[in-house]
Order: sequence, then structure tokens, then C-alpha cells
Amino acid sequence: MSELNSYRFRNFSGKTDFPKMAKLIQDISLAEDAQQWTTAEDIERDYGHLVNSKPETDMLMVENQQGDLIAYVRVDWQLDDENRQVFGFPFNIHPTAKNMPLHSYLLEWVEKRCKEVAAETRAANVSILRAFLRNVEKDAMRKDVLESQGFTPVRFMNRMSRDLSEPIEIPPMPAGLEVRPVPESRYRDVVNALDEAFQDHWGHSPMRDEDYQAWSSSPVFKPAIWQVAWDGDQVAAGILNMVDEDANAQFNIKRGMTDPIFTRRPWRKCGLARALLMRSLQMFKDMGMTEAMLGVDTQNPSGAFILYESCGFKANLRSVIYEKNITLV
Repeated sequence: MSELNSYRFRNFSGKTDFPKMAKLIQDISLAEDAQQWTTAEDIERDYGHLVNSKPETDMLMVENQQGDLIAYVRVDWQLDDENRQVFGFPFNIHPTAKNMPLHSYLLEWVEKRCKEVAAETRAANVSILRAFLRNVEKDAMRKDVLESQGFTPVRFMNRMSRDLSEPIEIPPMPAGLEVRPVPESRYRDVVNALDEAFQDHWGHSPMRDEDYQAWSSSPVFKPAIWQVAWDGDQVAAGILNMVDEDANAQFNIKRGMTDPIFTRRPWRKCGLARALLMRSLQMFKDMGMTEAMLGVDTQNPSGAFILYESCGFKANLRSVIYEKNITLV
């Protein structure tokens, strides 16, 4: 408890906390070589669209003796496609403040608060606490504390990258399908098609209107570079490509994100994903990018991991999703 006595635990203070939260996330990103960048504006935008999360009651902030924010957690939840109440929580601890007592205390606070929310809402018969371990190689302490508190690894993810200087061979589109721009009036239709396709994926939750509004108002929302395959007026498949200009500038990289990728059931097994992915790679190369990146569930039954490897992607970061059943008796 001696380490904990040196910290100040407090509630969320509103907009004035956003720059402190951004600085903390940036420091973590640099330490973990995540090459992701979050600004105070990003956080403010996202917090303007929160659902099933009340920062005034669902957040715990931690400061050191100098008054610096060195950790925070926030509880939220949503119903997944199996009608389970899935609780998630941003779990941010500064690299210089990592210790087992603080990890354990925050995790215990999160579980207690999630059980309170589950009792208040009674939103589902099953409640799950889900934790994301972003970098297996660099966060052994969090792995240990999660497993010591009853969490079990349930899914293994890889971040994969592709060097755009390597050859890019674009296969022809399947007969009867074409790639064309997405008019603004159809943006939500494309996202709905993605939601439909992802019903077959583990752990999927439908995109809520608030989530869509937050995403569509962010700088990474770039429908002009989406690759969407149409069958007449129907969306068959797509890659909602993105470019994170802030991260590229911060880390002096030129990277495009070929993610998320989806194919609706009637159009699967005809080479659509490969065709759209290779088109995306060429597009990013033409834009002056030098690499592409995506994330993949290595246990995806569609064989996505094998497909991406065959397209030249290589894994460079391993992540794990942990879960704990906190269903009320």
C-alpha cells in the first residue's frame, strides 16, 4: 500500500482534464512504440458522443505528488451480437508509474464499478469484463495482474504491416462487380453493410449512431479513399481506408490503414477482399505512402490472417483480449 499512499485518486474534472489525458496517452504510445497519436481534441470529440458511460461516476483519475496525471480508467459497456453486456475500460498508466499495487487497485475499482452498473442497468443476463493487452512483449506486468484477478485470454490479435515498395499485383474484380466512389448519402449504408458482415466475427457489437457520429467527425474519416465494391446498387464488400495524419507527422512515417475490411455473405469466396486490398495498396502508394497497416484476429474463421500474409503483410505486434465473467448471481 505504500505506493498507493503517494497517489491522489479523484473524479473526472471535465474538459480541463482532456490535455492531461492526451499527454498521458501520448507518453504511453511513445514508450510502447505504438505509433498512434491522440490529441486533446480527439478526446473531447469522442467524449461528446459517449454512450453507456458517465465520466462523472465511471472514471477514476490518479495523480502523483506533483499533480501530474499518471493514470486513469473509464468504464463503458455495450451489447454484443450475443446479447451479452460487455464492459470495456481504457486502462492507461504512465510508463514511469507502472507497479503491481496500482495495476491491481485500478482493476479492482473497474470490476467493482462494472458490477454496480450491471446491477443498475440489468441490460443482459450475462455480463463480461473485457480487457485489451496491446503489446504482449512490452506489458508482462498487466498480463500478470489480469491473470491473477481471474481474467482469461480469449482472443489473439496481430498488427500487420506491408512495405509498399514491394510488388503490388491487382487481380481483376469478379464479374458483375465494380468499385466506385461512395456518395455522401450512402456513407451510413456502407457502415451498415460492414455491421452486417461483422455479425459473423467474434465479439462484434453493432455501431451505434453515437459511435458513427464520433468517427465521421474525426480527421481519420476519409470516404474518398474507401474501396467499395458494388453489385448494382448493393454494397458487396469494402475497405474503409484511413490515414492518421497526426500519427504520420509525429512519427515521421507515411502510412495508410487498410482497415476495416468486410465482405457480405452473398459475395464471399470470390476474391473480393484480395482485389480490394491490392487496389488499396496501390492507391496508398500513388498517394506517396510507404507502408500499409491493418489489424487481424488470428483466429478469424474466414482465413483473414492467411489472406493478409499472402498479400505481403507481416505481423509486427501481438495483442491479446482477456475476459472475465462478472454475471450477477
